[in-house]
Amino acid sequence: METTANYSKNRGIILLISLAGVSIYLLPYFKGYYYDAYLAYFGINDMQMATFGSAFGAFTLIGYCFGGWVADNLPLKIVIPGSMIVTGAAGLILLLKPPYPVHVAIYALWGVSTVLTFWNPMMKALRALSKPEEQARSYGLFDIGRGALNLIIGVGVVGLFTKLCTIIGDEKGMSALIVFYCAEVIIVGVIISIVLGRKLPDLRNQKTKDSEMKDKNVNFVKEILKVLKMPISWCLIVIIGTTYGIQVSYSYIVPYCTAAFGMSAALASIMGYAGMAFRMAGCFVGGHLADKIGLSKMMLIDMFVMIGGIIGILLTPQSMKFIFMLIISVAIMAMAMYSAYALHYAMFEEGNYPVESMGAAMFIITPIAFSSEVFMPLFDGWCLSNYEGVEGYRVMFIGFIVVLVLGIIACLGFRALSKEHRKELDLKRKVEMNNTKEAA
Repeated sequence: METTANYSKNRGIILLISLAGVSIYLLPYFKGYYYDAYLAYFGINDMQMATFGSAFGAFTLIGYCFGGWVADNLPLKIVIPGSMIVTGAAGLILLLKPPYPVHVAIYALWGVSTVLTFWNPMMKALRALSKPEEQARSYGLFDIGRGALNLIIGVGVVGLFTKLCTIIGDEKGMSALIVFYCAEVIIVGVIISIVLGRKLPDLRNQKTKDSEMKDKNVNFVKEILKVLKMPISWCLIVIIGTTYGIQVSYSYIVPYCTAAFGMSAALASIMGYAGMAFRMAGCFVGGHLADKIGLSKMMLIDMFVMIGGIIGILLTPQSMKFIFMLIISVAIMAMAMYSAYALHYAMFEEGNYPVESMGAAMFIITPIAFSSEVFMPLFDGWCLSNYEGVEGYRVMFIGFIVVLVLGIIACLGFRALSKEHRKELDLKRKVEMNNTKEAA
């Protein structure tokens, strides 16, 4: 069975995978949206609640490291839906209000099932569904879907939960919420299993034109060492780490709006939710444009535009009269930020990492790059602790600019190292564009 890697033909499947990427994370994170109700339902305290997050986080880090091995050595059409079904089944145990150690174990299991056997395999499956010159559109559509579905499901379920609790009470309302999240992820998992079973080949044995491997069994350790020795890998780590670090810190826009402009909490929160709309716009424009002008070139543009947006935020006078300037600057920054995020895994194509050994590349690149999720909050906290009020945010934003300058330098290095392969991809883009014109 062969799969045609074609973005136009596989858009429906990409959106279905996007739904899977939303559904599987509803269970590990819903406690944060229903914090007080969760505490009351299970009869636990704040420290115990924090332990759940720590258990989940610890196992996700392990997952980011070894998820690449899973992606390269196990059938994607089995591990992706299997992870979803296991996640939902484990969630149903919560209905029994299990003892505290079992509760912690469930979150630890979710750390494995949502990352180790799901995230990296899902990224590899997305890459296999589109041609090399279509990667940005593919990952862009995936992230647009995630943003839209997160907004729709998040707002919709909160409203229904609130209404349901007034009718049947908080206890039964929370039980119904858990059942909904578990059933949703299991059903989507079953659908994904059927679709991928027909569409996705076993990429462990797939031969591509770019591959030079002779053996069917990939020597994972050898591939890891190869990735470590490639200078382009470290450029990619810096690119992903710096742009993702800005995304991690984006949440500070909301408190800055209240501190600098005297916005109400409600209005500032609307600014935060508006980021979802900016995300969809940025991913759509960035994804389509990147496949025309090149992935790393679009990444460079995104980083420069982000810097422009941050400078706009810094230069906006602290008065509600100039709030339109702030909104425009935040919109510019957010759209470029999410456009860059959508390009993270697409950049593997321009870096010339063979799809069948992409897991080895992710084994090194993903955990190191995403460690910015640990370091950036520490920097943000340092700024707010050492500088009073608005000054702390301004120092933080200047720090963001410095971080992005490092990313720009790394991106220039990436482009220099990938020059020859980019020429091949440019040629493929021109051929595709000509074929599209002729077909029209």
